[in-house]
Amino acid sequence: MTARLTLHAVTYHYPASPAPALTNVSLEVPSGAVTALIGNVGAGASTLLLVAGDLAPRVMGGELTGSVERAGRAALLLPTPWTQVSGMAFTVHDEVAFGPANLGWPRERISASVERALTRVDVAHLRDRDPATLSGGELQRVIFAGILAMEPEVLLLDEPTAELDPLAARRVWELIRSLAAGGMAVIVATNDIDALPDVADRVVWLESGTIRAQGPAAQVLVDRGLAADDAPGSTAVAAVWRAAGLGEPPPLTVSQAVERLR
Repeated sequence: MTARLTLHAVTYHYPASPAPALTNVSLEVPSGAVTALIGNVGAGASTLLLVAGDLAPRVMGGELTGSVERAGRAALLLPTPWTQVSGMAFTVHDEVAFGPANLGWPRERISASVERALTRVDVAHLRDRDPATLSGGELQRVIFAGILAMEPEVLLLDEPTAELDPLAARRVWELIRSLAAGGMAVIVATNDIDALPDVADRVVWLESGTIRAQGPAAQVLVDRGLAADDAPGSTAVAAVWRAAGLGEPPPLTVSQAVERLR
């Protein structure tokens, strides 16, 4: 798989911050795969996405050393959807069309891309609603649709299911998996570690702005260090398995646990 996003020895300081938010981070995000970022609050996952999306330091300010290489358009979904609403649209359809319109696309391409995105994110039924009247979960999916409508090659997602109920979250994870299968490079920061065995190809464990571990999901998510009090934790199934003393490495999902117990 071709790398769509490469960070090499990246160190980043926020403005007026004496300590770096990222230190010597090197990472490749290939097309056709989902790379997950995990870590506690302050580990650097959100900052890494801002750097990858060319918002830090270009918009955020601060100082960046190292290099960031992108192949294709990158788009970032923040965990707070209300901060990404354009404020220029009075219907969901026009909100989703705002990004493609600013790319200067012809009307026919915009219309087709908007309809495709609304359908993929299950918000086509909201097309005539005013974004200001939506719930947090509805708005999060509408902003996601707006990002997909711009047809990015690199998709950067920061807690994409934070505002969603379990059913909607599962559908979003399935969509993320299908987007990668279609050739997109996806990098997602999430605390929903239980979703990762079925979604992520690779996992990057961040700690205090550095990479503590990275590799295939099945390898990183069984790291015993994840169970420490100051670590983000592994899946619920892995935690129960270890608490029962059933041996290493633990299964990560219910289906894996059933197979092991057989």
